[in-house]
Amino acid sequence: MTNFLDRLDQSCEANRSLLCVGLDVDPERMPVADPLDFNRAIVDATAGLVCAYKPNLAFYEALGIPGLKALEGTVEYIRRNAPLAVIIGDAKRGDIGPSGAAYARAMFQVWDFDVVTVNAWGGHDTVAPFLEDPGRGVFIWCRGSNPGSADLQDLTVDGPEGVRPLYSHLARSAASWNDKSNVGLVMGATNPEQLAEVRRICPDMPLLIPGVGAQGGDLEEAVRLGTDERGRRALINSSRGIIYASSGPDFAQVAAREAASLRDSINRILEAEGKGWH
Repeated sequence: MTNFLDRLDQSCEANRSLLCVGLDVDPERMPVADPLDFNRAIVDATAGLVCAYKPNLAFYEALGIPGLKALEGTVEYIRRNAPLAVIIGDAKRGDIGPSGAAYARAMFQVWDFDVVTVNAWGGHDTVAPFLEDPGRGVFIWCRGSNPGSADLQDLTVDGPEGVRPLYSHLARSAASWNDKSNVGLVMGATNPEQLAEVRRICPDMPLLIPGVGAQGGDLEEAVRLGTDERGRRALINSSRGIIYASSGPDFAQVAAREAASLRDSINRILEAEGKGWH
């Protein structure tokens, strides 16, 4: 079986893309009633432009059983129609013992996500169940893009490496847990200095980077500071800025246009850094 990191690299290389599209279904914003129909249209329009799709489970759970059925259909549709795309289950799960193991089974064996976002507040015990299969991965929530992340994630702690911010200590811990090369980190684009620090701590680890655009993150800094030395291993996420770029019947075409524009902007930055696709 291909390990998670190889799978991610292949997906990025296939479309020459570091773009991840978040599938955050919202009945108040979707121009069609059925979330599965909406997602199918988005996937059809963007499959050649992205490396990953990221359904946020909260939006599907909020729709009850019909929402969960739409999520199931979405994962199946991506598998059939964008088979190289990595599917990220944005669930931010985190628990210990049998509960943690059950979460891992649900995310990987039931829902068939390639990688899951995890909240590591309970330490290594909350992450370990998700790391057993080298073909599946985790993105540990390390430093959020929201201002309130600083309330806890920027607190200083006295660890083995001395006094450091909590997010920095977590990045070092994550690197020590990465025996199977299937650990990544969620790092918000709104804090470029911290993004650069974590990239130094974890030079080869994949980073999922939200917060570009509406939340105030600068795209050039996110790409330049978040990618590895080859200009890879970063997933620049955009959700509402792409999928809700139009509220009309042309929503899929406009989403494709926005996705292409963002992917091309990312690639121009890589090219300027001498790290383009060859």
